[in-house]
Amino acid sequence: MGLFGTKKASKVSIDQVVGMVHEYYRRRGLDLEGHTVEATDGYGWWITEGSAKVYIFVQEVQGGPVLRVNSPILHFPEQNREAFFLRLLEINRDLSYCCVAAFDGVIIVSGQRPILGLDQEELNDLIWNVSYVADKLDDDLAEEFHARVYAE
Repeated sequence: MGLFGTKKASKVSIDQVVGMVHEYYRRRGLDLEGHTVEATDGYGWWITEGSAKVYIFVQEVQGGPVLRVNSPILHFPEQNREAFFLRLLEINRDLSYCCVAAFDGVIIVSGQRPILGLDQEELNDLIWNVSYVADKLDDDLAEEFHARVYAE
């Protein structure tokens, strides 16, 4: 037992988290073949949810390994950027498990957590939340701000 009767977080290895991702795909009836991506310092996969492409990474970073789920959704709009970024801040206020962020001229929906204590349900929730928010926001924000939807 930890301080105040709390349980200590279980130690989870990167291999165990990779196994959880494989289980996620299996439960969803998805095939891992063709859904892997090259990941810097780790492992990576992708899925599509509606119109959003979602990337799942297990990576070793400074401070320890993390599960990172990202979905690039839009390019910055040409006009009304101040209103656009204000809207993103308002959206962030109400999000759980994920956030809206900017990277290299692209808006992404992102969620991440250390793998320490991670279980299958938390992994599923993180992927689902990022996927749902990305699929909802890409079309809504593109229409509202005339922004170009991200496509590879």
